[in-house]
Amino acid sequence: MAELPDRVLVGAAYYAEYQPYERLDADLDLMAAGGFGVIRVGESVWSTWEPRDGVFELDWLQPVLDGAHARGIAVVLGTPTYAVPPWLRAKYPETTAHSATGVAIPYGMRQDVDYSHPTFRYLAERVVRKIVDRYVGHPAIIGWQVDNEPGHKLFYNPQVFAGFLGYLKDRYGTVEELNRRWGLTYWSHRIDDWSELWTPDGNRTPSYDLAWRRYQATLGHDLIAWQAELVRSLVPAHQFVTTCIAMGQQGQDITVIGEPLDIAGANVYYATQDGLELPGAQGLEGGLAPFFVPWAGPAYLALQADTARGTRQAPFLVTETNATSIGGSADNFPAYDGQWRQVAWHLVGAGRVTTVGTIPDRELAGRLARYLARTSLPAEEWRDARPETVTVTVAVNAAGERLRFVHNWSWTPTSFAVPGEVADLLDGEPLAAGAKFELGPWDVRVLRERHAG
Repeated sequence: MAELPDRVLVGAAYYAEYQPYERLDADLDLMAAGGFGVIRVGESVWSTWEPRDGVFELDWLQPVLDGAHARGIAVVLGTPTYAVPPWLRAKYPETTAHSATGVAIPYGMRQDVDYSHPTFRYLAERVVRKIVDRYVGHPAIIGWQVDNEPGHKLFYNPQVFAGFLGYLKDRYGTVEELNRRWGLTYWSHRIDDWSELWTPDGNRTPSYDLAWRRYQATLGHDLIAWQAELVRSLVPAHQFVTTCIAMGQQGQDITVIGEPLDIAGANVYYATQDGLELPGAQGLEGGLAPFFVPWAGPAYLALQADTARGTRQAPFLVTETNATSIGGSADNFPAYDGQWRQVAWHLVGAGRVTTVGTIPDRELAGRLARYLARTSLPAEEWRDARPETVTVTVAVNAAGERLRFVHNWSWTPTSFAVPGEVADLLDGEPLAAGAKFELGPWDVRVLRERHAG
């Protein structure tokens, strides 16, 4: 059975192979000094692992794993199948993804391969087996990431459309049943034979669109399930299998994409600076974020975190998130001081159950939230003691100690008297009951007390 992390692991995706000069030891020393416990490596460089068809260079990662292990840093090693090398495109053009019927995606980006194609599967399995066989016994490795952000595109390849027809035949049986279930009498869209079904490019029939998207989602799901099963067959049972999930991908079903995994990984990107203002802009305003962030405010961050938990109804890994700035040169906004800490604590706490609703007026929403807090929540000394701009949430660690996450949601410093004996989790400073506790602007602190239960 896979052994999942028993504590929060803080780390980064790390690519020594990207660096223009040798700096591995210096980087790992900085990570160790910063308290890093894990790195993610290897998943974006198929052409480094296999520079020519069938020619493998596998030893370059060894110093990274050795150096990490020597410093007590665990490793999640990724398979590189989401970014194919130029030789694969040139030698096996049949694997090229089509963005429309007869329109091949030009090479030069990533995720431009039809991952349902048998030739791709053969080549992908070959490189995955080579990598896993080379590093499966390394003591630094705790888990494996299979592929990356599945479902990035919809495929319009001929063999994908042929598979779609097979999917429809299995689902509906006859064209008569398809005509009836899809309502194809409308606009004269009834078909008399399966060969008459049109390609999806110009389709405007909603039932067709729904079936097409459902079929595309099965392709993304099958990719992850296939790779997860392959890797599990090659690695010890205690090493977990995950992937990076981008919640908004069009070619995946977010309700089932996590099923083949031991633990889900989420790529959580968000608008920084004023884009994290509470309660946030009504929409994404004026270049506040990269193109892949659809709207601003903490609610979008919360939506991604809650969706990530929902993929398996379980805790999850945050495999990617804003580190410095992110995006293109025109929308590169590094976070304000303290915002990464805000977001980190939010994601750590995303295991809670969140009630989501829509209230059209912000002032009304604020008044309603304060009213509900006063009238529907049980009496709690910490809530009664805190100022209005401060929130206090609670968790219990494995040692039975209660942790209080204290957050000042304001530019104005504040303080209050702690109602019980606590200690600061980071510096260990004790505070007696009734002691004055200071919070700076947007400050987040974690306090520890003994858990009575």
